[in-house]
Amino acid sequence: MNPSYFRIKTDLESAISRLESWNKKAFFERKQVEYSEAVDKSLDENGQWKGSCLYAYENEGWSVFEDLSGFYTSIPAESWLSLAGNRDLVVAGYNDAMPYGEMIVIQEGEVLKEFWDYPEDNDFVNLGSGYSEIESWEDVADFIEEDDIVYSEEGILLIS
Repeated sequence: MNPSYFRIKTDLESAISRLESWNKKAFFERKQVEYSEAVDKSLDENGQWKGSCLYAYENEGWSVFEDLSGFYTSIPAESWLSLAGNRDLVVAGYNDAMPYGEMIVIQEGEVLKEFWDYPEDNDFVNLGSGYSEIESWEDVADFIEEDDIVYSEEGILLIS
């Protein structure tokens, strides 16, 4: 598996607006889809990603962006901090085939955790005073699997 997402504590329209400003470009495709069809609708007629593809929805006061195409992987915490501003933000992803895991947690403008574990390349970063239980890519995988905020049958497909 290789789930990856980020979530920000604000309504979806505000989060999308922030994201477009942060990316310095608008989403050229934006459509309501069911979760089961999000990947298929993100691919062109040749089976290639149409661009940076996100499946987005609101849940429990958070706007969640599932990164379908992998565009938002390996972005440093400092950059995520500029997206978060004064909002809480969580970034989490892993791939058990490689393996690797990453996690960034920002609360009230402070990076509580910046974590990156890519054992194949001996890349390892574990900074911050929060989330001390995250010490390996497997811990990130466990965090993701237990995150009840991340799932919705319906959402918006965003492509830039």
